[in-house]
Amino acid sequence: MKILITNTGPWGTGSFTVANAVLHALIKMGHEVRLFFPDAGIDSKDINLYYDNKEIYKIWKFPIRNENFSIETFPLMIPDPHPRVPEHKRTYRELSESEFAFYYDCLRESLLQEIKDFQPDIVECQHIWTMEKIIEEAGIPYVCTAHHSDQMGFLYDERIQPIAIEAAHNAKYIFAISKYVAEEVVRLYNVSKDKVKIITNGYDKEIFQKRELNRQEVLNHYCLDIPEDATIFSFAGKISKTKGIDILLKANKLIESKENIHFIILGSGKIEDVIDIDSKEEFLFDRVHFLGHRTMEELAEIHNICDFGILPSRSEGFGIACLESMACGLPLVSTSVGGLRDFVVGKLVPPANDNELASAILKLAHLPYDQKIELSQKALDVAQTFSWKAITEERVKYYNQALGIETENLEKAS
Repeated sequence: MKILITNTGPWGTGSFTVANAVLHALIKMGHEVRLFFPDAGIDSKDINLYYDNKEIYKIWKFPIRNENFSIETFPLMIPDPHPRVPEHKRTYRELSESEFAFYYDCLRESLLQEIKDFQPDIVECQHIWTMEKIIEEAGIPYVCTAHHSDQMGFLYDERIQPIAIEAAHNAKYIFAISKYVAEEVVRLYNVSKDKVKIITNGYDKEIFQKRELNRQEVLNHYCLDIPEDATIFSFAGKISKTKGIDILLKANKLIESKENIHFIILGSGKIEDVIDIDSKEEFLFDRVHFLGHRTMEELAEIHNICDFGILPSRSEGFGIACLESMACGLPLVSTSVGGLRDFVVGKLVPPANDNELASAILKLAHLPYDQKIELSQKALDVAQTFSWKAITEERVKYYNQALGIETENLEKAS
């Protein structure tokens, strides 16, 4: 089978992690697969992984320009930061009608050319968004994966709503990454429950696994001034209100310094864009260490010298970052939102509640050693139940059904 996967943005986010994992799982199963996405070519440690592998990664390059318009980088669905857009960040909502029309014409030309070149049997679109109308025009059946960020974008940008509703209704199936997202999709797009299939996310088991590392060597490597005997929490997520970084900094103010608890923050964005400079006294930055956006290998390395993970999101579709932390043996403090409440091992707290968050942090930090080891093993065991292979096999079943392939021929078609 020839499968084209599309994503609204490049690597560095959960949706691309899903797209890339499914891509490689499908290739291992013997399918021909390509991944189409926009990017502005900003240099990074991992850029060659994508730009040098032109057979499978089809990059729609920005900026896009003509005599009237210049759009420096791909627009975002919501104003949260993206690691591949350090400057010139704009959302779809911020584009004028003329700019949006220009953007869409360029997208249409690039995507239709890719469809013409590749001749896919089916397309999987990450996000219910703008690409589906073009795919429908090309006469190719498609499915969508709803990640929750697109549902947030749906509510944020009214102009997208009729486009997204049409995309949802014309999709053969919609894959929702959690029960919460499935309910959200049915409500927002008014589609049948039968069309929406819950297929959760996974993680890269070759990268995220428990390893015995020398903590002090790793701390020195990243120039982290943290005592070796500290209790360390890792936070992997965008520096945004969505991910609750402000709530973490408020909770930190409630934790006495004698507790020797430190936080390593891994993610793109600027704290100045999240916190009101006039209310800085509400937050405490002591014992908080910002390392910016990091590669998956670096994330795994940091997780493996930490004691716990933390993600106090206000809103979350699934939470791959939590799964990756757990795969490194970290129990978590997270909020009871979206998909997180379905699998997180550790402490769940209400969103936007710094008192509850601080209390949960202290409870985990004070766990007796044997209970900590037991909880760590439980986190590992739960993470192991998530398999990209099984997740992709489930997708292929629905690809085949969308193409009208009979059940008895599914194995042969795969």
